[in-house]
Amino acid sequence: MRGLSYHQKPRSRGAQEARMQSRWPDFKFRRVNNGLVRWDGPLRGAQRWYQVGVLWLVDGSYRPYVYLLDPSLRPREGGTFEQIPHLMFDDQHPELSGLCLFDPNGNEWSNKNLIADTTIWWAAEWLFYYEMWHLDGVWRGGGIGYESIAEARSAAVYRQTGALTEGEAEAAPVAKG
Repeated sequence: MRGLSYHQKPRSRGAQEARMQSRWPDFKFRRVNNGLVRWDGPLRGAQRWYQVGVLWLVDGSYRPYVYLLDPSLRPREGGTFEQIPHLMFDDQHPELSGLCLFDPNGNEWSNKNLIADTTIWWAAEWLFYYEMWHLDGVWRGGGIGYESIAEARSAAVYRQTGALTEGEAEAAPVAKG
């Protein structure tokens, strides 16, 4: 059908809520305000269960924001929050940083998608790789850009000194904590 996606119109709050209820019945829905909704529910990584929160702007102007409620996000022993791979890092409250589930420039999620069919599955996969990373410090989940905010900041320092060009900075190995 001429490359049309399976659904052309943005998904309504009702459509998102209904699909979440049918696919993920343990996730509890609540309206935060007129423009923001939230689901809280359990997801399993490889070794344990997590309670996650999902925030979504009903107008679809921004992708869903997924974060850990219990247990909270934590760095590896002896490490820092900045070293945790693939986060939407929150400087003020690093334990509430969002899980980086989509390439922000890759159009991997749009408001035409159902959160239950995309975001929740991707969050479960992220949790699996997060647990593996806690075991040996290697992120096996792939992704775009720097693995962590610590790596991005280290590369920026090299760029500021003129030691690396943008391409070299992307390719340069950065010492991990």
